[in-house]
Amino acid sequence: MVSDHPARVPGDVPPGSRVPARSAVRAWVYDRIIAGMTATWYRQVLERLPDGARLLDVGIGTGAALARCADVVRAKHLAVVGLDIDRDYLARCRDALGRAGLTGQVSPVLGSVYDHRGGPYDAVYFSASLMLLPDPVAAIAHVASLLAPGGRLFSTQTFHHRRSPLLERAKPLAQHVTTIHFGRVTYEHEFRKAFADAGVELEELVTMRSTRRSSYRLAVARAA
Repeated sequence: MVSDHPARVPGDVPPGSRVPARSAVRAWVYDRIIAGMTATWYRQVLERLPDGARLLDVGIGTGAALARCADVVRAKHLAVVGLDIDRDYLARCRDALGRAGLTGQVSPVLGSVYDHRGGPYDAVYFSASLMLLPDPVAAIAHVASLLAPGGRLFSTQTFHHRRSPLLERAKPLAQHVTTIHFGRVTYEHEFRKAFADAGVELEELVTMRSTRRSSYRLAVARAA
């Protein structure tokens, strides 16, 4: 078990970072559209972690979803490294963490998951961020190498039940309207294949919520 709180590392976003007005609006839109839904996902993952766990959060964004789970982070004495490539989101993230009283337990870090060399971690979490990446297989394989013995990889993801060429074309276009990268439409067989190709065993794929067209799933995996 690795329970030390994260120290400041290269790439940390400095306190008091200023966010340009346009970027602040983009981050506000992100919080309105994304955080409400993903906070529930975060809570389900955090509640599975052992006390004192060290977590790598890949794609922490503005931190709003994690901040809404501050009670769990504090109660379990979790130490979180929050990774993101968006400097504007991370500046807002640091503010959100400060308001939630999590500054001592969560370190926002600017950088790519492919280049990250931290750890070892007891858990890694992709909150709907895995299938946004250009190479999910490489990301899975890399973060699995950062896990401590017995560590787990968590991912929450929306799956569409049937192939939809229209949605496949429309979803990427939504970024031009909302300024948020929603990635591509994800199907279960593609998700499972990414883990298999990375040599990481998928232990659970739990349905958190389902509609006629899609379902929201929690995946739990471990390095083979």
